[in-house]
Amino acid sequence: MILTLLTFGDRLENHYQASFAILTYLKSDLISKVCVVTDRPKYYEYFGDSVDVIEIDQNIMNEWRGSDDFFWRIKMKAIEAAALRNPEQDILYVDSDTFYVRNMDVIANGLSQGQSFMHENEGKLCGMTSKTPRNMWKSLQGKTFAGVTINEDTEMWNAGVIALHRSHAKQTISLAIDICDEICKTDCPRRLVEQFAFSVALKHSSILTAAENQIGHYWGNKPDWNAKIVDFFMFSTLSGSSFEEDLARVQTLELSTLPTVYKEKSIKGKVNKLLDRVFPPKEVQYYKGRTQ
Repeated sequence: MILTLLTFGDRLENHYQASFAILTYLKSDLISKVCVVTDRPKYYEYFGDSVDVIEIDQNIMNEWRGSDDFFWRIKMKAIEAAALRNPEQDILYVDSDTFYVRNMDVIANGLSQGQSFMHENEGKLCGMTSKTPRNMWKSLQGKTFAGVTINEDTEMWNAGVIALHRSHAKQTISLAIDICDEICKTDCPRRLVEQFAFSVALKHSSILTAAENQIGHYWGNKPDWNAKIVDFFMFSTLSGSSFEEDLARVQTLELSTLPTVYKEKSIKGKVNKLLDRVFPPKEVQYYKGRTQ
């Protein structure tokens, strides 16, 4: 299985998040290679032969945005590039703000049995209550894109994880890109179009399954996770530890106890901390497999 990530730009947090993620996934022997699509290849020399870099630049990213200039089409093309480079391997794309905990065999076995994976099912588009999905449903309901009709059963899945079997990876990614391109020509809000296009394409082409019990996604608590990751790599720097030593050390960390979503209260400082102990914030989520 080829682990695939996309990173670009000057913000160091994007790259140290990706580096930490890679270390967690390399705990699994089922990851045969890591493919990083990036415009900062030097940042990944730390991994040596464990990482294969597909180098991109601004011109490539501009081309990947497509004729409708959709930013997150870059992610779709990056996954396609990894699949084209590794046609004999299953593809496991992950966002940089994810981490692997256990049971990669569940994903590997599922892929071999005709399943595909995304991180979690966020619900049917027609029933979602937040503003962007509501407006997407108003724009897309009953319409057909790349041969797939959007109806009351159409779901939105989180695209922090996308796993595809080698036998249909190229075709499914191509379908997702076609759906994305056609939606971008409508009045549909664009913010979640890449995620939605993958959701539709994978559900249309396979049995779509959640990877939330194997993989965590801390999209809603990046400050706390960034602090944890900086501490991890600062210790590596100060102690002079090697990649192999860091790989061993990451396996000793308990990653399921730090919230993946944390909505802070409006009251700050000591009072806030006291209230958090007495009345925990309403929106606190953890890695879904932590109780299993």
